[in-house]
Amino acid sequence: MRASTTIRTASGRPTRSTATPRGTVRAGFTLVELLVVIGIIGLLIGLLLPALGKVVQRAKSTQTTGTMQEFAKACDSYFQEFGEYPSAVPDEILYAGVNSDTGFPQLTAAENALLALMGGYRIQTDADYGSFGGPEYTFPATTTTPAFKIKIDSTKMGEGPYKNGKKYDAFYAPKGREFGNAAGQLNSAGQTEDPAIDKQLPDLIDAWGAPIAFIKQQRSIGPLVTRGANPGQFERTGMQAYIKSTQLGESSVDQTDTNKRSVLNVTTSAQGRDLNLGQLIRHPGLNAQQSGTAQPQDTDKVWAGTPRGKYFLFSAGPDGIFFSSAQATNATGQQMTDIVSSVTNPAGPQVIERYDDVVVSGGS
Repeated sequence: MRASTTIRTASGRPTRSTATPRGTVRAGFTLVELLVVIGIIGLLIGLLLPALGKVVQRAKSTQTTGTMQEFAKACDSYFQEFGEYPSAVPDEILYAGVNSDTGFPQLTAAENALLALMGGYRIQTDADYGSFGGPEYTFPATTTTPAFKIKIDSTKMGEGPYKNGKKYDAFYAPKGREFGNAAGQLNSAGQTEDPAIDKQLPDLIDAWGAPIAFIKQQRSIGPLVTRGANPGQFERTGMQAYIKSTQLGESSVDQTDTNKRSVLNVTTSAQGRDLNLGQLIRHPGLNAQQSGTAQPQDTDKVWAGTPRGKYFLFSAGPDGIFFSSAQATNATGQQMTDIVSSVTNPAGPQVIERYDDVVVSGGS
């Protein structure tokens, strides 16, 4: 017997609902239906997550590029004002007596440039040097450079540089998290900096929480990169604290990892590491490769070339490693630790496009 429910309409006339067995009303889903729905949701998540991940990475890349471009504009403005690219401590003093391949200067090139652009320092010849607060950095005299002292108060960065006895407005104003102390960088002793001990300075930070490296042309003549005793137009010295780190950035990435190490930190010769840097900054229209199959030899053409800019900014990108050897392989699928030889790298300077690093260059 079927039970039914009587429902009265607004006119008062009764009507009957659809009857169900034993008077029960069916509600919810069966187990099979629930499993099907869950399966569909899981499939959609599986399809959407990779796409969402790519969108997030593109957004971070765009954000990082914006940060680097703003810094580049500040460098250009500084050049227009002073006829040189920014460095609070002159390069020849900062790197004096420091091995360009294994040594670590007291400041990275990026930190040195940030000070020049934002202020927060005084050099010994400034009138108010004695009353200026902050730690003092001393650079002893060498056979080619005089002794140099600078006081740095990072809390005053942003007040503008004091140069040639005149106070200037800040050339660069970082936003949010793009300015801060980079975790894991190395100090002048080659050890991981301890904020409680080391006089740590703020760095330029990318959207992945890692420091952005900076190098600038130190001289307009000579080999593109260091060639034995002959200093190059560009040096890796100002990047060493980053590219030698074993726990850099928020993700504590090891730049020396055997399987994905930076081509600027490969376990070959110092010559090979310098030449790799030269290949990354060389103008693609002026390629200069070594034709041999072995590590590039000391021949003139691999040291020559015209750089793509007067300065370069490098972000290690999503993987956190500066130009990871795992991202560029040769014809047989092997990692390219030598990106100069035409045998292992026929692409020449275009190899830079294979890395996920974000690169901005500038200068006239």
